[in-house]
Amino acid sequence: MISFGISIAAGALIFVTFIIAGVLNQGRIEHGHTYPGQTIVGLAIIGLLAVDALAAGLGIAAVCQSGTKRIFGILGLIFSSVTIIGTVGLIVLGLLYASRFAR
Repeated sequence: MISFGISIAAGALIFVTFIIAGVLNQGRIEHGHTYPGQTIVGLAIIGLLAVDALAAGLGIAAVCQSGTKRIFGILGLIFSSVTIIGTVGLIVLGLLYASRFAR
């Protein structure tokens, strides 16, 4: 149950953080290299990915226990895995886009 709750909360906060990053990026001066929110947004994403990894670990632990209801552990493991893969995929996509068009 805890894995499920943490994975839902972390996924929602990662989504909100990406929205905040987009809003901050729209407001920055053209051709500026950095904006002050980059560090905060980056640290927030890293922290939330660590929390999501914790949720995945708790999901694995819940699946390995015998004699208990494992549905929330399985759902927590699935949601946290999808969130981690999606977030890392978006980061890689953004880095590829930035390296291609920054020249």
